[in-house]
Parts: sequence; C-alpha cells; structure tokens
Amino acid sequence: MASVEEVKANVAASVDGAGRAANSIRQVNDQLEDALALLRMTAVGSFHPSVASAIAHLEQARTRLDEAAQLTRAAMDAADTFRTVI
Repeated sequence: MASVEEVKANVAASVDGAGRAANSIRQVNDQLEDALALLRMTAVGSFHPSVASAIAHLEQARTRLDEAAQLTRAAMDAADTFRTVI
C-alpha cells in the first residue's frame, strides 16, 4: 500500500499532467479559432452549403474543446482538494 506522501505525489503529478493537457487544449482551440476566422473571411458572400457545414463543424469542435477544458480544470480542482484532505 502506498504511503500518504506517495499518494499526494501521484495526485500532484496527475494534476500537473492535466494542466499540460489543458494548455494543449487551449492551443488547439486558438488554432481552430484562427482557421474559423480565415474560413469565414474567405467565404464572405458565399452561401454554399459546404462552407456553412465546415463553419458549423469548426464551431462545434471549438465548443467541445471549451467543454473539455472546463472539465479538465474541474478535475484538477477536485484532485487538488483531495490532496489537501489526505
């Protein structure tokens, strides 16, 4: 059985890894935002369904990344709370 200090260290490492993942999600979100802005600018005046579909998919991807980032932060907070309790 792991000692309390080992458990705390493992939880801290997990929070650290989740923080790196959250930063990566933020970077991907920024890249999607850039791609979305470029597509919107390029498609001005175009009413082609494919362009509308592409924009909608990128917006949905961005929304889901926002949700993933929020869930990751919530998990980090919960793990940090656990670490302070033990």
